[in-house]
Amino acid sequence: MRIITRLHIALADWRLRKKQRKLYVQMQAVGRNVHICPGWNISSAAKMSLGSHVWIGENFYARAEGSVSIGSGTIISRNVEVWTANHNYDSEDLQTIPYDRRMVYKAVTIGENVWIGTHVLILPGAEIGEGAVIGAGTVVSGVIPPMAVVGGNPAKVIKYRDRETYERLKAEGTIYLDVEYDYDKSSLRKTEYLKNR
Repeated sequence: MRIITRLHIALADWRLRKKQRKLYVQMQAVGRNVHICPGWNISSAAKMSLGSHVWIGENFYARAEGSVSIGSGTIISRNVEVWTANHNYDSEDLQTIPYDRRMVYKAVTIGENVWIGTHVLILPGAEIGEGAVIGAGTVVSGVIPPMAVVGGNPAKVIKYRDRETYERLKAEGTIYLDVEYDYDKSSLRKTEYLKNR
């Protein structure tokens, strides 16, 4: 690879990291080895917390006014939306129709080691249990049990993951992003990074 190409890559990587650090400083909490791909749109970042070893894909949208908590080891694919706010449309003192100016806020909680597929919509008040897998295009509302594999609109449990295997891998600390990547040091795979030190 030519030196000028390497410089362009390094400059682009530096700009992306600078933008990410600026976002992370605004957040309530951010663990280590966290990466958010370009194209994100996050409102009220101060009400968002991320655990360690979290990867979020391109065009992530989060309306976090009601608070968003994402557990360690979670991987979120591209084009995922998280909503914590909705218009007030159903109260005894409703001021206008179809809804009024007031907003209703409900926290969203995503547990540890969750995998969320592309084009998933997570609605206010959703709780996704530890180790759950959310299929592409799913609309999540309410509570998703731990270890559940869900899909559809509304989300329905398709099956459950093998708890014994999950617990063994968790006890061994075999978390994908911790094994493969180290975004705090390099955008390369961790094995390549360690080999090139």
